[in-house]
Amino acid sequence: MSKAQRKSKVFRTLSFMFQLATKRMQKIEIESIPEGKIIDIGGGGEGIIAQIGKERVTAIDKFQREIDEAKHKAPEAIWVLADAKKLDFSDEHFDNATSFFSIMYMSNEDKKVVFKEVYRVISQEGEFWIWDVPMEKEEGVYLIKIKAVFPHDTVVRTGYGVSSKVQTVDVTKKMLEDSGFKVEIIKSKKQWYFLKAKK
Repeated sequence: MSKAQRKSKVFRTLSFMFQLATKRMQKIEIESIPEGKIIDIGGGGEGIIAQIGKERVTAIDKFQREIDEAKHKAPEAIWVLADAKKLDFSDEHFDNATSFFSIMYMSNEDKKVVFKEVYRVISQEGEFWIWDVPMEKEEGVYLIKIKAVFPHDTVVRTGYGVSSKVQTVDVTKKMLEDSGFKVEIIKSKKQWYFLKAKK
């Protein structure tokens, strides 16, 4: 790594830490998650959906470290190391799907593939619930700090950060519709959004 690259990395790290320190906490009340057997896309890290749904949730993540971090928080869930672009499950294997601040880490091209795979592995009446962030520029870092309140009043405080990209509510909605979904519910806030799409 060159001196210029090291300086750039240090600058990005300091910028990230400053933004994280000054960002306002966003309260997200998770009143419910889908019924039945759920596949949770990118479910490692905090394992929010797995903590709520427990044995009903199959949480997949393509990074073992993210699974290792989350596993002890929801040991009843099924944890699978996998890439959501190629899911090793049969058609309609799950009732429903979720993604909690995970698609922000995917390129828009990858999202298109993932959404089609999710569509394939959920039931004919299945739903895909997405909580994520709106981004409108392709430079810099996007950060969000959240306080997630579970249905049984457990509170988890965490943060997510990613290189910025264009990921507006409208862009995500169109990608879902192009994959065959019908978006039924949109809850759009300044720092985050929730989409409920039906197969």
